[in-house]
Amino acid sequence: MNPWVIVVIAIIVGGLVYSYWRQFSYSMVASACCAIVLGIEFMEASYANSILSDTFFDIAFSPRDILDSDRMYTVITSMYAHAGIYHLLFNVIGLAFIGTIFEQRIGPRPFIIIYLFAGVCGTLVFAGLRWNDFPVFVVGASGAISGVLGAFARMYPNERMRMFLMFFPLPPMQVWVIVAIFVMMQIAFVFGNTNIAWEAHIGGLLGGMLIAPYVARLPLHKRIKKMISINALRRLANTSELKTILRRIEVEEIADVRSAWIEQFLSKARCPHCGAPIKITRESVTCGRGHLL
Repeated sequence: MNPWVIVVIAIIVGGLVYSYWRQFSYSMVASACCAIVLGIEFMEASYANSILSDTFFDIAFSPRDILDSDRMYTVITSMYAHAGIYHLLFNVIGLAFIGTIFEQRIGPRPFIIIYLFAGVCGTLVFAGLRWNDFPVFVVGASGAISGVLGAFARMYPNERMRMFLMFFPLPPMQVWVIVAIFVMMQIAFVFGNTNIAWEAHIGGLLGGMLIAPYVARLPLHKRIKKMISINALRRLANTSELKTILRRIEVEEIADVRSAWIEQFLSKARCPHCGAPIKITRESVTCGRGHLL
């Protein structure tokens, strides 16, 4: 195996383990992993200002790879490879405006599962619909990001979100409206002469919509809600952002999603006595200077 492929796989696995174990934002980790992999692509390129190299084709996915045990890893590595800087930039923007917002609501661990599942679904749908088109390759995180958008729409369809069109801000829209616009764009790609893998986008979107409610119910969070009462949270909600998060905690019905919101609340809250960050232990919730909350 190409040594650089091993490096790429190590970067992907390392990012997944770190984010899952530390419950750190995977939207940020995935963006960083994609940027590093693109750097490797450029470093290994055959000529200047290009990403084409043996390494690029070794980590890109081709439909027949699912039958080749030596290349099945490309189902995952292709999700972190990109065709250039602008390709990466658009996907990172998608993670920033869709991924981080959704991840704050459900937590990093469920987000990772949805992201990977949707990405694999997108890749497999691409393989099924482009099976006879040889040679053809697909790279990019857009299938996984499409799945995150689908999961967001399934769980919070009426949530309003501001999007950008070619860096121009659009008015806030409900997530289901954004999904409808996204689907119409994919239909346009079907009839247009583009290199955009709409098959991966649709496959990822459907995969995310399918799995989201089941993943959200998995016991993946620390049950912080058992350690602190809503009344205690109300005493800490002294900013508009914290008050907004508190309202979501009060109405959320899914236990683990509610726990993820409490984690988000406590990460932003500060001790009303001294302003120190909140410290969580098995026995109590205190600040870093020992005030009991």
